[in-house]
Amino acid sequence: MANPSKTKGRAFEYTVRDQFSKTFDTKFERVPLSGALAYLKGDVYSPWLPDFPWCIEAKHHKEVPWNNILSAKSNLLLSFWDQTVREAKVMEKYPLLVYKWDRSKIYACWSDPLVTLDEYIEVKAHGRSFTMGFFEEWLQHAKAAYKSK
Repeated sequence: MANPSKTKGRAFEYTVRDQFSKTFDTKFERVPLSGALAYLKGDVYSPWLPDFPWCIEAKHHKEVPWNNILSAKSNLLLSFWDQTVREAKVMEKYPLLVYKWDRSKIYACWSDPLVTLDEYIEVKAHGRSFTMGFFEEWLQHAKAAYKSK
């Protein structure tokens, strides 16, 4: 029997993949072997866009609490961000975390100068710094930024 949390995570990766494919008019794929390949990290990528500047990590979790982000050194969102940053370094790309929790909207977290949204949250906690906003808005701004490169 399949692990329900892995099934949920895989389904979310497909959702993220499909949204990138639709937005950028290019096929995106799930990373084979869940990032176990030394030269290919993240969860979603496009082999047809080698200059795509973001390493995409996708996370769907039951809950992603924000209430302790400043007070706790260990926080699920910060752990997700740390993994995203590590994998982006391997790929020599900007980190992009796309995440949601059950019944929430989809959010994006990033730390690059390419995308600026009208509405966002700046997170600075425990030595980490990133911007967070709605994923759909991030996609539209990222498409414009990518086209203008």
